[in-house]
Amino acid sequence: MRLPCRRAQLDSCGFSGVRRKRGRGVPEGYLMEKLKIGGLKLSSTLCQFELSGYDPPQKILSTVSKSFSAEKINIEFLTYNSSNSDRCHISLCVSEESFSAAATLFQKNEWLPPNWAVISREKVGMATIFPSQSALAVLGIVLGAWGENSLPVYGVATSLSAISVLTDFRAMDKAVEVIQASFRLPDNHAPLKPEIHYYQSPVNKKD
Repeated sequence: MRLPCRRAQLDSCGFSGVRRKRGRGVPEGYLMEKLKIGGLKLSSTLCQFELSGYDPPQKILSTVSKSFSAEKINIEFLTYNSSNSDRCHISLCVSEESFSAAATLFQKNEWLPPNWAVISREKVGMATIFPSQSALAVLGIVLGAWGENSLPVYGVATSLSAISVLTDFRAMDKAVEVIQASFRLPDNHAPLKPEIHYYQSPVNKKD
């Protein structure tokens, strides 16, 4: 699945970033200054599950979260939304080590309504960007640059301080190159890569 992205549409919304922009008094070929970002963080290999159906996503999310928690499965990425047709979409990622256990839950448990569909995707990577300026402009530049370089976008999540974008883990090196070429990063900055993995302990602590 790829997110369609056209540069002309992004430019019309003010996301022209590092592209040429003509205007009154602006000479031909003038390049705007690159936006500055505070840093870049990369995930380990993830696996993605996409759920879709017509029931309220909050109830489904509550059930999924409780089932995952019972099996000590951490959720690394989570978004949900509703379309105009009232169809709801949930996207979540777990670590590669937890993929088999999570897939088994979806296959064996009957807590999903029959009208809900689940698809999975392995070898997913997440790039998290910490914008120093307009987050909306940064997101537009990322989507446009990745589209130009045929990098797939499997999901997007934003917060007050970060933007996370999912792509093919095997394309992460290329994704990083594109981000580094599109923005100004702090001097001597290297993308942060995970070195520590956290797991839920099966041991219950007693008072």
